[in-house]
Amino acid sequence: MATFGGIFMSDTLFEIRQKIDKIDQALLDLIRQRLSLSNEIASVKLDGTPVYRPAREALLMHKLLLQIDNDFEKDVVIRMWRLLLASSVHRQKPKFKIISLRGLEKFTQEFSSNFLEHEQCKTEKDIIKKLLENDAEIAFFPYSELSKIGMHLGKKTGIYLNHKIDNVAIICKNMPEETGFDVSVFKSFNVSETAIIEKPGFFSENNSKELVYIGAWVNLTSS
Repeated sequence: MATFGGIFMSDTLFEIRQKIDKIDQALLDLIRQRLSLSNEIASVKLDGTPVYRPAREALLMHKLLLQIDNDFEKDVVIRMWRLLLASSVHRQKPKFKIISLRGLEKFTQEFSSNFLEHEQCKTEKDIIKKLLENDAEIAFFPYSELSKIGMHLGKKTGIYLNHKIDNVAIICKNMPEETGFDVSVFKSFNVSETAIIEKPGFFSENNSKELVYIGAWVNLTSS
């Protein structure tokens, strides 16, 4: 029978807790290494290089979650890596700011993990205005309502859809990155047309005179 802090416990329980202690120490060492590498990334990135890359994060999370079958474990991993990813963005750009339409408070809070500044906007116009004025790095908007701001997306403004998580569109002033799992998104050239059109593949250079490219998202559901 082993003792710990004056408390008796079985040898089996003591051995299990010793193993957990070793894992905790290993996790701590790895987290510190990861944070250190985040600092290195910040120092070598060229000016103008995006701090947050939605497509890269999507591929990373997909790769991790493919190794897990248990829903509880998936939830733990998503929350842990969201925290690590947000901390990395914060390390690289402490004033990184997220804006989102009202109603997306929970999603925004979980995404920011208390590391990233965030602000709620009342209207679609507020979202576009703040992005155009560089008052925020990224914006969250309901993907099902993307047609409401479609006329403000594309080459004319430099604002593009870069990804979506669940039904939340991630919008920013960066061109989407090609991943090989892409769905390109267009709007009609006629600004009065509200329909959003999706096409499998990556088509940042659109030759159609009737469609305007407004971004892409990474479709990993079938991979």
